[in-house]
Amino acid sequence: MKVFSPSLVYYIRMITMDYRLIELCRVGDLSAIENFVQTYQQDVYHLALSILDDSGEADDATQESLLAALRALDSFHGASSLKTWLFSITVNICRTRLHRRKRSERLRQIMGAVLRVQNTPSVEEHAIEKESYKALWRAIHNMDEKHRIPIVLRYYHDLSVAEIASILQIPEGTVHSRLNTARRQLHEVLKEGRL
Repeated sequence: MKVFSPSLVYYIRMITMDYRLIELCRVGDLSAIENFVQTYQQDVYHLALSILDDSGEADDATQESLLAALRALDSFHGASSLKTWLFSITVNICRTRLHRRKRSERLRQIMGAVLRVQNTPSVEEHAIEKESYKALWRAIHNMDEKHRIPIVLRYYHDLSVAEIASILQIPEGTVHSRLNTARRQLHEVLKEGRL
């Protein structure tokens, strides 16, 4: 009689349970989906929190990761454990969020330099800042559509160049070109105070 180690038995049991859970989720079993979320939510949250260092953003990343995993269950082929697969989804979502955070901060820095906005404005400075943002929006809205839309998608909706290219159905190089042209136009308009 062959005796298996308890850790091996546990591992085999977990794999079997994972596959059963996956199959039930694939067919839309609501209790299986709830079980999936309850089983992995805490681990995914802790991973997201350790990467993002922001509890609110970690909550959002957790929900996004679990939804993405449920939508992509057909792509899970068992090359790794379900938890490992789910963690790879979570890491990718957190990376995207970190990139967006960096882009957003970079935009704030660029706009601050262009508009000479200070972080702690007085009432007068606040009014100037508000007017500067209005001027920026007027400048953006006065641009032709082919330059305005990429700027809005990139800097106000935090989309990547690839996503913008897909949305507009144009090559990524064209998106880069239009963004560069639009930034140059905005800089000139705001520098010259033409608004």
